[in-house]
Amino acid sequence: MSNQTKLDLILSELLNLKSELDLFKPNLAIEKEVIHFLAVDRRTFKKYLEDGRLIEGVHYYNEQDKKVYIPEEIIKFKKGGCRPPITNPKAQAVLKEFGL
Repeated sequence: MSNQTKLDLILSELLNLKSELDLFKPNLAIEKEVIHFLAVDRRTFKKYLEDGRLIEGVHYYNEQDKKVYIPEEIIKFKKGGCRPPITNPKAQAVLKEFGL
């Protein structure tokens, strides 16, 4: 079997796995699914909105008086530990210096 054939088989299998994983992927554009994904209760989630951890224009936007969440940013938010953004200029400079 040639290397190209092996690569084609690997790619095919990866695409099959991705399509299967997509069946279990939550719709992170809607609040109920975001709450479930973050594994918090509704009260904690509302606190994230109120205290600025979830930022309009970054994590969500409003469309016809309804919040629409941005999946990529919700995933980043969870990976970051659901912490509020760092606003201290000195801390921001240190993080930037380290590429974080």
